[in-house]
Amino acid sequence: LDAAIVAAVAAPSRTPANVVRDAYRHPAETLAFFGVAANQTIVELFPGGGWYSEILAPLTKDKGTLYAASPWGRLAGLQKKAAEQADIYGQVKFAEFPATGANPPVPADSADIVLTFRNVHNWRFGPSNNAAKAFEDIYAMLKPGGVLGVVEHRLSEDADSALEQSSGYMKESSVIAFAIAAGFKLEGRSEVNAN
Repeated sequence: LDAAIVAAVAAPSRTPANVVRDAYRHPAETLAFFGVAANQTIVELFPGGGWYSEILAPLTKDKGTLYAASPWGRLAGLQKKAAEQADIYGQVKFAEFPATGANPPVPADSADIVLTFRNVHNWRFGPSNNAAKAFEDIYAMLKPGGVLGVVEHRLSEDADSALEQSSGYMKESSVIAFAIAAGFKLEGRSEVNAN
């Protein structure tokens, strides 16, 4: 594993309750699989409470760029954390996703890697109900050859597809289909977070 990722996962600034989840979320292995590096421009979509941001901010603060991208109102907690812990989060850039024009978006062709953790089901069945548009927007923010890394709650391929809407789980084939329709090519899969 990359030493910079290992150090970021071990950062003393991480919330102890979040560190406990490492045993289930395997952050070092997950980020390594996606090809994350400290000198990249990384976009984390819908960071929520900042579980992965606690790792990505220290990882990128000296050499790279981290965008936290979400509907603007959902960034308030992370923006507060950035103001209070500027030594760790002061370099984080905030962007609106999906973009409405009211706040800055992630610039087109700017990202080396875009990461989304357990969000596709919300895009598909949430208020916007527009996963196809989300994947198109992600494709536009990536540099040519950039990487989209997806972690999602997985529904068995032989399960009734209607369960995607009611369970919060998505078939891997459904997520891949959205990505391919937006222009992506599947480069690899990992079972590191299968549980």
